[in-house]
Amino acid sequence: MKQLLGILSLAIIFSSCNVKVNSVYDKSQDFTEYKTFCWLNGCEFAFTGPSYLNDSLLREDIKGAIVAELLSKGLTQDDDNPDLLIDFHITMENETSVIYHHTDDNANEFKPFPNREVINYLKGTLIIDMVDKSKSAMVWRSEAIGYMDINPDLSEKNIRRGISLVLKNFPPKEAKE
Repeated sequence: MKQLLGILSLAIIFSSCNVKVNSVYDKSQDFTEYKTFCWLNGCEFAFTGPSYLNDSLLREDIKGAIVAELLSKGLTQDDDNPDLLIDFHITMENETSVIYHHTDDNANEFKPFPNREVINYLKGTLIIDMVDKSKSAMVWRSEAIGYMDINPDLSEKNIRRGISLVLKNFPPKEAKE
């Protein structure tokens, strides 16, 4: 019963904390002008995140997901003369939730510190920045913040889903002001 209450409590807590995506961009920019991209660091993909996530397979999955998403939006990768320079960052923070369980053994007995369950999880943030190369100015930033298990499922499918969420509103639909 305690375990079921714990799971239900967590479901309630985290149901309102799904992945939240926030994008900011230069509203005066006409994003239809952008046709090509490459990476910010001399058109070389560079991983920016916790060292324990810096392995070659994960890097390639992240790079492939970003490239695939930008290609699906009509951009092409051009290392010689790109319109946009792309950069990304990952942060992970360990966080803890405490869930208190009350027992029904003796309803008249007051226990100021009932049984508690400590649950550890990760708060992860993925940020993608886009810089207009000709202006040397950032024109787009999008970040996704979500909560994960301590050992998150970093499968290619989940990485693609995360990148897709971060770039969901790129390019913006609003007309140039």
